[in-house]
Amino acid sequence: MAKQPEHDAAGGGGAQFFTNEGGSYRRSADTGMGAGSVPRPAMPPMQTAAPRPAAPPPPPKPPAAAKPMDMTSPKDVSKALAETVVGAFVDRMKSEAGAKGGRLTIRDIDAMQEEFNRQTQALRGMFEKSFEVYVKARERAVWDQQRNYPFDRLLVKKFSHLFRDGEKLGPDDISRRILPGFFVAIGMMLGPDVVEEYQEKIRRVVERVKSGGKSVFNWDDVYKDNEAKAVSLDAEIAIAGHFKDFQKRADWFINLINGHLTPPDPGTPAAAAGWELNEAGLRKFLNALMTDLRAALDTDNGKLQITKRYGADTCADLFDILTQIKQ
Repeated sequence: MAKQPEHDAAGGGGAQFFTNEGGSYRRSADTGMGAGSVPRPAMPPMQTAAPRPAAPPPPPKPPAAAKPMDMTSPKDVSKALAETVVGAFVDRMKSEAGAKGGRLTIRDIDAMQEEFNRQTQALRGMFEKSFEVYVKARERAVWDQQRNYPFDRLLVKKFSHLFRDGEKLGPDDISRRILPGFFVAIGMMLGPDVVEEYQEKIRRVVERVKSGGKSVFNWDDVYKDNEAKAVSLDAEIAIAGHFKDFQKRADWFINLINGHLTPPDPGTPAAAAGWELNEAGLRKFLNALMTDLRAALDTDNGKLQITKRYGADTCADLFDILTQIKQ
């Protein structure tokens, strides 16, 4: 008679049976698959995986590229020069202090004065160039001084009616404070040699108008002169060509203008004192500046003259540019 199943405590609760084989009994384990099922093969002992070596730390991120400095902006130039001078001063003092056990004396600082003087000499050229550009632009921005720069006056006349100030100056309006930046931008887009060529041409127009027999000189007579109109149109075409990629050039122009705004007058309302050119104001300004070009493209004769002088492709590009500006 077969023995009743017994539970082996070491077997984790699995049932065990004894079967009669040749007059002796052999223990077999119930695999849970029913009587007569094939026993499960023995599982190989589990092997403990060798610990993985720690992953190396990620390489440090390279420092972000420094934003290119606009050397025509007084704000950027002043900031860069100040940081250069102070940075060089601090670095030199740290180096000297490290070599002397962390302490500096008055004599040590005096000894470094000569080196600082050499660095100052190296920066003088940059100072002088930056301030010369800015001072000249400020001088040209004064309406009374524009008699010395008649080409500037010819251009400003096209958009001066847009100027607002005080409480009348809204965020999308134009302030006279843009003029220094405008003259810097004109010099960069046309080139100083071309600007001077245009100045000289308009000076000759002014002299011709003055000697024309009228008792009183009137700038309106200069603006109406055919040679002055031709110079103005050439300048407008050249300026418009820079706005073929409108958004890129608009961002550049706005930043340049806002970097050269003249300080607000004392007593200016806070909103007007904090005014800066925005894209809506820029479009308004450019539409006024390019009045002659738009008028020429609106007539068959004007389109023909532009095509003869600049080519059909340029004429077509100008249509597209003015359309972008007007949007």
